[in-house]
Amino acid sequence: MLSRRRILGLLGSSCAVLLAPRWASAGVARAVSLADLVKRSTRVVHGVALEGSARWETIGEQRRIVSYVRFRVDELIGGAPPGASEIYVRTLGGQVNGVGQIVHGEAVLFAGQRCLAFLSDSGEGFDYVTAMAQGHYPLASDDAGALRLKGSPGLPELTGHGDSAVRRLVGQSLDDARSLIRGMAP
Repeated sequence: MLSRRRILGLLGSSCAVLLAPRWASAGVARAVSLADLVKRSTRVVHGVALEGSARWETIGEQRRIVSYVRFRVDELIGGAPPGASEIYVRTLGGQVNGVGQIVHGEAVLFAGQRCLAFLSDSGEGFDYVTAMAQGHYPLASDDAGALRLKGSPGLPELTGHGDSAVRRLVGQSLDDARSLIRGMAP
């Protein structure tokens, strides 16, 4: 038989476990419309990430890890042409000497992976993905061999996504996405 003290201790422990705060495991972001994504981007490209590296940089008075990916532009879908067929794309986060930083909601570009990307020129010799993961769409072949857009692996949960770029583009063929994007160009 349990003593009164033991019963109260178990009850108190159970309440503490139930009321303890939990860490969130995902980010939430406001959805960006396709029209806004096109408008905010310097260029929209179809290409492939070739290789990347990460390093420490100071951004906004804070030391951060950033990754630079060499990116081959196979097709300009909209906007200003890049200065060369290969450009550098900077994303936040990465790993340097065993220290890693994850930036929730950031685009994640993998070497060898084809994608459609909405890019903005930094004015500093590199581009960055407009609207982070909402501007990055990996491509995969469907059963018929057509390239289709997928959501970026870094894509957070989106709020207000009724007419979002993600909702309009994920699942589209590259040809259909190209037509949608070019239809938004000014």
